[in-house]
Amino acid sequence: MIKDRLARRPWLVALAGAGIVVGVVAATMAIRVALWVSIPYRDYGAAYAIVEIPPGTGVTRALDLLQERGVVRPFSMASAWLRLTNRARGLKAGEYAFSRPMTPGEVFDKIIAGDVYYHKVTVFEGTRSDEIFAQFARAGFGSQDEYREPFGDVSMIADLDPDAVDLEGYLFPDTYSLQKGTPPRAIVAVMVARFREVFRADWVQQAREHGLTVRQAVILASLIERETSSVEEDPIVSSVFHNRLRRGMRLQCDPTVIYALAMRNQYDGNIRKADLDIDSLFNTYRYGGLTPAPIGNPGRSALAAAVAPADTNYLYFVSMNTGRHHFSATLEEHNRAVWEYQKKPYRIKQAARWRRAGRGN
Repeated sequence: MIKDRLARRPWLVALAGAGIVVGVVAATMAIRVALWVSIPYRDYGAAYAIVEIPPGTGVTRALDLLQERGVVRPFSMASAWLRLTNRARGLKAGEYAFSRPMTPGEVFDKIIAGDVYYHKVTVFEGTRSDEIFAQFARAGFGSQDEYREPFGDVSMIADLDPDAVDLEGYLFPDTYSLQKGTPPRAIVAVMVARFREVFRADWVQQAREHGLTVRQAVILASLIERETSSVEEDPIVSSVFHNRLRRGMRLQCDPTVIYALAMRNQYDGNIRKADLDIDSLFNTYRYGGLTPAPIGNPGRSALAAAVAPADTNYLYFVSMNTGRHHFSATLEEHNRAVWEYQKKPYRIKQAARWRRAGRGN
């Protein structure tokens, strides 16, 4: 009977068939959507992929960028699904790093949350400001010229150093995490803020107790920073400088000569005897007292040592060529140390070269 009815009404057969087709297609599409949504995806060869989402980017363009980099699997219904799940709006511009397989929902949740990628730039202790700005420029944060104006904005430290003409010494060495596009002024401001955080109020008081202004303490710290790479020696080197200053002795600090030469583009990596006579207020062999300004940007240890020197009677020190120094209280002892650690090794090496040259002949 049913067959007879279907035979008399062929449109019912067509409708039933269409229904079956639609059902199959819908089920297939549902499976495809479910698989696209639920299976984490990654198709980039490197350890991580960085995708930049420019300001004003819509969901369609964002999908293109993510698919091109292998972060999201291409899918014709991707845009519709994102709109349906309220992930098509609120995308935040920036660089995003992906290092593991992620579902489309996880990817877009990351972008909506603004979980951007931060570039890390590490500034080492003692680095001069011009070197710091060159480092940031190489990392893609503006040009060196763009740092000149904020570098001269002494309003950032005027309460600490009313005599400052620039921010040399106040750009604290540290590792900075920065979003792409961070302007040079913001970078300089962050570094100064870090200095102010480290140079505590009790350090200001300690500096005063040793007869130093904040500026003088920073200058002294910049000299300490360049004299030794050992944080254990920082307070001892500081004591030598404090002792010499109290006695009216010249500091005779080699890094100040290097700085004077570098400012004239005359430093080639070596200091010669004639360089000790260079006519510069930064030359502590020629002029007494501290240098007119810091010769670099000191770190925490050197700053702490400047305001809290060790209690010693040392007036001299010489490198032992081991990364450490020999400290002396008298010139006689110092001269013996210079012979032992500098002149004697040099003459031994020179004699060895002569012997090798003689055998070669």
